Amino acid sequence: MDSLSDPQKLMPDAARQAKIAEAIDAYNGERPGILKSCYTTAGLAMLAYAGLSGLIIAWTYNIDEKHKLLGIVGGLLLFGGFKLWEFLWKPIRDHQLTLRYRLFPEIFGFIDGIDYSHGREPWFLQEINAMKMLRFSSSENDDVLSGTHDGLSFELAEAKLIQGSGKHKQTVFSGLIFHFRLDTPFPGLLYAAKRGNWLQQWVQEMFGSRSDLVASGNWQIDETHEFHTDNYSAARPIVEGPLASALIYLQREWHEGEVRIALKGDACFLLLPSKQDYFALPDIHHDVSYDDVTPMIREMAVLLAVAHLMKKVGSPPELSATADQMDGPDAEPPSAADI
Repeated sequence: MDSLSDPQKLMPDAARQAKIAEAIDAYNGERPGILKSCYTTAGLAMLAYAGLSGLIIAWTYNIDEKHKLLGIVGGLLLFGGFKLWEFLWKPIRDHQLTLRYRLFPEIFGFIDGIDYSHGREPWFLQEINAMKMLRFSSSENDDVLSGTHDGLSFELAEAKLIQGSGKHKQTVFSGLIFHFRLDTPFPGLLYAAKRGNWLQQWVQEMFGSRSDLVASGNWQIDETHEFHTDNYSAARPIVEGPLASALIYLQREWHEGEVRIALKGDACFLLLPSKQDYFALPDIHHDVSYDDVTPMIREMAVLLAVAHLMKKVGSPPELSATADQMDGPDAEPPSAADI
């Protein structure tokens, strides 16, 4: 935990900086050739597809006197052209993914057993769905990072949670989902979020008449957030200590939307909305530099600091000391200027 307050301990050492520079140089060196090749291939392929589409439309026009099929055929051809374009640009996406696979283990070298994957669905999404924290029927999954930091094992996923399909398709959450295990399981369910009608509906559905509202004792937090649980006696010291402290810390460090926190058994979930690609790198038209990758370290430090606070919720002696450190008047969490 101490390493999170000292940015220099998180920055890559000389050996890792050399590996990062090597990966970036290799990417930048190959990028123009891959981009030119894709443009050439895509241009020729789309030109050929346009000619073929024209022939198909003309043939359809001639055989269908009432021209009822033109709309259907045109729609199918447009869909096929879109899928063809996606396929033709796959080498560029693969090239960018290769850079991430090479960079992330070096950038996040302070995380033991760091593992990166792309596009797979994290297993814990089903648990979130079962808890009814959010109503969603499908997900679009982007980057997933997992590893261990100072005894904290975690998985961090970037995802969109979607409800419905077709015209009724709606994105109910877009951002980061941070999952980790608590040192001591919480005997029940505890949920924190900003006040609002959706929260009232969720509480009524999830808890029914068994819901207990817990106050944190901090007027800044209690004015904006509600804490609901099915185990009041166990939840009260947690809400008054680390959970309120975590929300104060996140309000200061995370400005992209409503943060939600849930504890269930030995699992903790942080849902952090984000309008941008959290692990974004410059697009294929621009070179990547060392300065493009280091801000990710600061963001990871913010998340890990909250996770280390929250994972101790079952150990009262440690709770008060950690909470005071996080939200006290002299607290100095990692900031953008530090890293």
